[in-house]
Amino acid sequence: MAKRQHKPVCTRHELHEASYLTRKICFKNQPVSAIIFAFEDNAYAYINHCMHMHRPLNCEQDAIFDDTGKYLRCSMHGFIFDPKTGECQSPVCFGQRLQALRLEEIDGTLYFAEKHLTLID
Repeated sequence: MAKRQHKPVCTRHELHEASYLTRKICFKNQPVSAIIFAFEDNAYAYINHCMHMHRPLNCEQDAIFDDTGKYLRCSMHGFIFDPKTGECQSPVCFGQRLQALRLEEIDGTLYFAEKHLTLID
């Protein structure tokens, strides 16, 4: 559970103003990038790492959604993912999932609610 002394990820307002946000984090002692976005008015966060080629979803383009806005999309090879579950919908990695990160909202501010995660400045 997020505590108030933790650094905020972003405000709900900031999230709605951007198509997505990235944050540098340390997850299970590994420095990685996280993506945070709103989809159908819910906030989601995942490790920004496609399981196919181990690249960030936004490695080739400054976007994480496909042209329809219904799926997350890796810009390297076009693999698509369900934004609600992180499950891959593309044949090569079908059924595999992006690593979800739990978020907690307190008074309009989002915090990571993960035991093994810290924000990197």
